[in-house]
Formats: sequence, structure tokens, C-alpha cells
Amino acid sequence: MMFSELIISSGLDQKRAIRGLTEEEIEAVENGQGVQLPARYKAFLRECGRSAGLLCYDIHFFYPAIKRLKGMLQELIDEENVDFKIPNDAFIFAGYQGSQFHYFICGNDDPPTFRVFDNGVVEPGASSFTEYFHAAIGEYHRTFSSEFGKKLLEDW
Repeated sequence: MMFSELIISSGLDQKRAIRGLTEEEIEAVENGQGVQLPARYKAFLRECGRSAGLLCYDIHFFYPAIKRLKGMLQELIDEENVDFKIPNDAFIFAGYQGSQFHYFICGNDDPPTFRVFDNGVVEPGASSFTEYFHAAIGEYHRTFSSEFGKKLLEDW
């Protein structure tokens, strides 16, 4: 199933359109972080790299913010003197409140993910970006299916 179909089938296609990126925008993302993106992540960007309904609405996960995430993480490392070096071939694909960032190492079609915290601690994430995406769908679906999530949608 394609990325947008998973968003739709989970009921997360609300409040914001599902919108992808052009090839030129994808190239700008690669240039912004100095990497060649994996095929699976490029497929995600083509389908929903600009917005994806309720999915990841509350984090830096979409264009144009993703172009700047590696720089944002580097600024945090420099300002806080964090003991972490961003690998040259890393792509930072998500940032949450400046305290944690998700990344993968470019080099295969669907790479494993990692999470680095603002103190430099790194944790393994999903076995692939696709697995990360499926887990995120599940988390956001549970959130918006809860009473809290339903209230959030009413107040949106």
C-alpha cells in the first residue's frame, strides 16, 4: 500500500490535504542536508512530503522544514556542547520541540532509523523508514481515536 493510502485508510486524512513534493523540491531537500536520499523516502516525499493530514502535524516532518533539520540539530549540538557528531551521510527527517531528532543513514533503499536526544543520547528506532511510518500511523490513529483526540479535532 502506498503512503497516502495508509493515511487515508487510517482516517488521518483530515484538516490538512495530503500533498507531495516535486522532483525539484526533493532535490532541494537533498541539497539542504547534503545527501542522496533513499528510494523509499523519496517515494514518501513524492506522495506526502508537504503535508499528510493529521499525521505528524505537530512536528518538523515536512517540506520546507526538513531542508533545515540537519542545521537545526548542529546548532543545538554547538550551543549545548553536546557530545554527538552528525554522520555526514545522515538525513534528519523529523524534529520534535528541539529536544529530539529522528534520522537515518543514507545508503540503502529503506534504511533503519535512529533517535538522538538533546543530550546526545542515541537510541535505535525502527528497522526501516517504512516501519517508522507504519508505527507513526498507528500512534496518530490511536491519539485521534481517543477522547482527547476527538476533542482536539473539535477544537481545531
